[in-house]
Amino acid sequence: MKRLVLKTILRLGRYAVLPAVVLACVILAVWLMAMDRYTITTLVTAPVVFSIFLGALALAIGLLLLPSRKHRDFEADEANAPGLWAMWKELDHSFARSRRTLLIDTEFNASIGEVRRYAGLFGQRVTMTVGLPMLIVLDERAVRAVVAHEVAHARLRHTSGSINLADFIAASENVFLYANPEWTITGRIVRALLHSMLEWLEKEYRALSRENELGADLGAAEQVGRAETARALVLVEACRTRLADLVFAPLEKEMLGAIHAPSPPFERIVKQLVDIRAPEPMAAAAVAGLSREHDPDLDAPALR
Repeated sequence: MKRLVLKTILRLGRYAVLPAVVLACVILAVWLMAMDRYTITTLVTAPVVFSIFLGALALAIGLLLLPSRKHRDFEADEANAPGLWAMWKELDHSFARSRRTLLIDTEFNASIGEVRRYAGLFGQRVTMTVGLPMLIVLDERAVRAVVAHEVAHARLRHTSGSINLADFIAASENVFLYANPEWTITGRIVRALLHSMLEWLEKEYRALSRENELGADLGAAEQVGRAETARALVLVEACRTRLADLVFAPLEKEMLGAIHAPSPPFERIVKQLVDIRAPEPMAAAAVAGLSREHDPDLDAPALR
């Protein structure tokens, strides 16, 4: 039952709350019809019924007035990133330039998302985001495997689920703009209900996300080969560890007691690129990643 609810949310996104709104309206209608015959009972249950209805109303308003998400990342066209666009075009057999966007951000990560506007009547727009640190540190073979992994996510329809889940959570949290839990009983009831539901939903989604990651790895292996996919996974794990040890941990320490602004992360990455890519430390970081215990709170499977 829980998995069915999760799949419904992943399919419908924020519109998955509409059944709850309809149910609240039905409860109110039944309560109003029962008022003439069971006056005392209806008056006693009035606080409960009105709290349910007002909570559903706040949910509907929060749903309809959901703020749009605007990215602030650099949008790279084919002139700025010809290599990435060529990889994407080669690996994505359903490629359509007019419906693709490539973003470059500051994270050592890559992701792909799908936006369906007007209930999907006019198709979807796919956006791939690749981190600049990843492009600096990894070689071309590994970047190609990473792109194949993200393309597999889109082909297996993992992207629409993640965007729909984000929409659902945003719509749920948006309720509190209209029913403040600190000032209204309705808000407190909605917060109590949503807190437990979103906590469960996040746990279930992490498990589903790990399944999706394994599926995308298999999809990438079909495109670029199993050895190339495994190599990219090991390099990503090792480089993430090396960046943390050589760049981000020292930068954090410097910032705690700095009198002058320390050098920025990208400058440090470029200056220490040889040390980051050094074979022996990279191998040690990869072995440590293979032997590390898996954190159940992560949405990615264990490296091993």
